Amino acid sequence: MRIRIPAAAGLLSLVGLAALAQDPKALPADVVPSTFRMFLVTDGRFPPIKVAEGKEEPDPRDRTGKIHCLVCENGLAPVVAVFVRADAKTLGPDSGVAKLAKGLNTVISDYRAYKVAGFVAFLRLEGGEKTIKLTAPDGTETTVTTDREYPDDEKRDGYAQDIRDFAAAIKTPDVPFGLAPEKSKAVSAWGIGDKDDVTVIAYYRMRTIAPPWRFAKAADLTDAKVNEILSTVVEKVTGRKKEAKKD
Repeated sequence: MRIRIPAAAGLLSLVGLAALAQDPKALPADVVPSTFRMFLVTDGRFPPIKVAEGKEEPDPRDRTGKIHCLVCENGLAPVVAVFVRADAKTLGPDSGVAKLAKGLNTVISDYRAYKVAGFVAFLRLEGGEKTIKLTAPDGTETTVTTDREYPDDEKRDGYAQDIRDFAAAIKTPDVPFGLAPEKSKAVSAWGIGDKDDVTVIAYYRMRTIAPPWRFAKAADLTDAKVNEILSTVVEKVTGRKKEAKKD
């Protein structure tokens, strides 16, 4: 019998993680360390809604073109988070990242009942912090420091277009693609190496189900490693080994 955890419990877990992320050492090693905000470049999970003959409206769940946290959205579901430092322009449809995204898209489709989810986050934006002033209704000003995000990098549109082209070439509608800073508090909390082109972290119920897969070069993400990642996720989530696809 599977134990169902109320959605409210998941929300409280995320709130707790956001607070504990200020001190990652306070968390057990296998707990997802923080939320992760990014600009969603593409997200094909929610097609437009037909409202009348020949008329459509965006699905309100579609956050394409907005800054969003997929860690928060997916809550306690099993998730494969793929963090990529490599330039999207250098990754063709036969690259390891592309094959992993396509394989993940298939796993998500094949195991709908388990609510498997995933995303690819390109870490390309200029990192660092910025200082902003917040003005209260009474005119009092408060200065706060926060991480830079999508609007703060003048090269953002070029990066986004490269990612959009890459996503269009591999056609993985169930796998959103995002764009985030190369350095941030969240990147540090998740332990994403400065010199690793690709880092893959799989988790379920906000706890990692295997040690992170780290690849110094995108080319190191071979077919064997892609299969290892996907097979591990399926087995840990369902209790069954992943069946090999027949040609």
